[in-house]
Amino acid sequence: MSAWVRSGVLVGVPDLIAELGPKPARLLRDAGIDPAALINPDTPVSAIAVVRLLEMAADACGCDTFGLRLSRRQEFTLFGPMFPLFESATTIGALLRDLVDFFPVHTKGALLTIEPAPGGVVMIYDLAAGVASSRRQVIELGLGILVAELQRRAPDWRPKEVFFRHSAPRDTSLHREIFGRLLSFNADRNAVFVDAALLARPNKSGDAALHGKLTSQFHQQRKTLPGATRARTELLLRQLLPFAACDLSMVARMLRLPRRTLQRKLAEESASFGEILDQVRADLAMSYLRDSELTVAEVAEILQFSETSALTRAFRRWYGVSPRRARSQPSRPAPLHAT
Repeated sequence: MSAWVRSGVLVGVPDLIAELGPKPARLLRDAGIDPAALINPDTPVSAIAVVRLLEMAADACGCDTFGLRLSRRQEFTLFGPMFPLFESATTIGALLRDLVDFFPVHTKGALLTIEPAPGGVVMIYDLAAGVASSRRQVIELGLGILVAELQRRAPDWRPKEVFFRHSAPRDTSLHREIFGRLLSFNADRNAVFVDAALLARPNKSGDAALHGKLTSQFHQQRKTLPGATRARTELLLRQLLPFAACDLSMVARMLRLPRRTLQRKLAEESASFGEILDQVRADLAMSYLRDSELTVAEVAEILQFSETSALTRAFRRWYGVSPRRARSQPSRPAPLHAT
């Protein structure tokens, strides 16, 4: 199943590329995006191609902060029809909950969730399995847009902590300027901590009556989306893998579904729990190896492999090369299969 997203997510990309040197149209085409798609922001474009474009632009422009720089040129209007929903939310917390609840309406190429934490919540952002490109730029873009939008509504707010799965760049000055000083790289997630005080703050543009109507409309739209159970399962596995052994029974309990019901729903979407777990492990293993400084042994531990050799065997099945070979290659190996 292809993952698509509105071409509105590319607002500002051609201008930033042009300012940094290369010709935008050529980069767009090389990434697999028709430049004409940018004329109408509601044009569906491949999420994989968008991620590829951001990484290609960073390389071509010699700018490893391309995604962060782009985040300063974008805002939540990129969500198109969903933007009035966010505007009508009565509190910042309600806005963030809407963002998570209806993010699958925006794209299946990325995943977003809220996890409770002492004193607030953690907003966790990642790409779905199968978006098989290096993801540093799109992750930093997404978290940068989120922080900028929260600051637009609460100018005095700054995140207390921000986490990245990838390693730190040589120069983190722009990261500190945008996110603050408490930055954790080589982390187990891509996330922003949002404190309880901000969650409770009123949203100045809030309109309870309008918000109720729009929420009802988007709930109906979300119900018709294919692959919803698969997406929820993948999202939960990404959250759990660094912290606990994941099996079907545990995931079913956390999704509040009987074990057999989860199996049936996944089968209706031509998926299985084992297949999704394997794909998530394959995707995260490559992401950690290519983008972070974690050792192979540390990656094996995070992904719940009994020993490093078990990860090595699985990695060869997924990508046809060893983990160390994949880390040293200039380009990311394409997956052979993940089941």
